[in-house]
Amino acid sequence: MSAFEHTRKRLIDSGHDPKEVELLGSEIADSVNTPNTEGLFEAFEIESDKLPWPQDHDFGALVLQLEAKNTNSEVAKIMLSKAIKRAHWCTTCATSGGEALARAVHLKELENELSRYS
Repeated sequence: MSAFEHTRKRLIDSGHDPKEVELLGSEIADSVNTPNTEGLFEAFEIESDKLPWPQDHDFGALVLQLEAKNTNSEVAKIMLSKAIKRAHWCTTCATSGGEALARAVHLKELENELSRYS
């Protein structure tokens, strides 16, 4: 099971509904005009911020990472940059060294993915 699937399952099991975040992520990926994505990103941030971080992953960052694979390279770069910011925030909020290291793994994965577009 992928980190996305595992985190999604944990969210649902804890009574949270990730569907709005997933829908907004898909809409962002489908946008072809990057200026139009700003309003979508604002809504995405609001909805993503409502969800907890099970398994040391920010679900919003996972959605952006997943959906970036389904769009053009310009939108993908923006999506991955936003995912990095979310994962970085998640990492800095860790309350222990082990937790920070676990969260930093996803951050590094996102940074590596973004570097492939440069």
